[in-house]
Amino acid sequence: MWTIMTTMLRSLLRDSHTLVWNIAFPVAMLLGLGLYFNDPDYSPRLLSGVLTTNILFGATMVTAFQVMAQRNRGVYKLLRATPFRTTHFIAAMTGGRTILALFVSLCVIAMGVMILGVRLSFVSLALILLVLLVGTVCFTAIGFLAANLSKDENNVNMISNLMSFPMLLTSEAFYSLSSAPNWIVTLGQLQPFYYLVEAMSIATQSQGHYHGIWMPLLILLGFTVLSIGAAAWTFRWDGEQPVWWHPSSRRQVTSQTERG
Repeated sequence: MWTIMTTMLRSLLRDSHTLVWNIAFPVAMLLGLGLYFNDPDYSPRLLSGVLTTNILFGATMVTAFQVMAQRNRGVYKLLRATPFRTTHFIAAMTGGRTILALFVSLCVIAMGVMILGVRLSFVSLALILLVLLVGTVCFTAIGFLAANLSKDENNVNMISNLMSFPMLLTSEAFYSLSSAPNWIVTLGQLQPFYYLVEAMSIATQSQGHYHGIWMPLLILLGFTVLSIGAAAWTFRWDGEQPVWWHPSSRRQVTSQTERG
């Protein structure tokens, strides 16, 4: 599994989608909005929004495109003939993406502290890393799900946008929903990004009052378990498989390959 994870990490660093959405996008957003508003009171919220948005778009956009591209190139057909489990493969790719996301997030946090003057305690930093870890796993699994439901690049782009932008717009990543209609708030509370933003906001803005972080973090963890299950259940080893591909069907194909 370690070999698969390091291979995935190297491929991520060579991928143009990764360079744009995971590295250039969060840095440009933090510096652009931070220097434009130049408000010390808004800087912690901006840092929280950039960190969570990076997780959202990096996972749903980059992961979905990468999984679909590898599947269409036939990479997964080779893995299908091996005893390597689907869940282990998803875990390996999630591990590579998590390492990259944490590294980029640490760079963004350092820029927020040095350039925007955001003050973070050791406890706050530890909680931020914990939230980032759970959030990256959750949304990487959602990226897998988007790729599993897609057939080509146009399709995966549409599905990724349909997943990510409603989550962003019904959250409080960059603005408050206190004046929004109740139905928008309700929709927001039914999706995982809302709780990722809530947990991250508490970690970056609470100034020592962190007890409220555990409920949104536990809810996010529940979404993570559901997302991993959905990603494993719908995972397709090649583009011609039906979406609902059962492990028993995989064993039958493998046994037929061995007999042939």
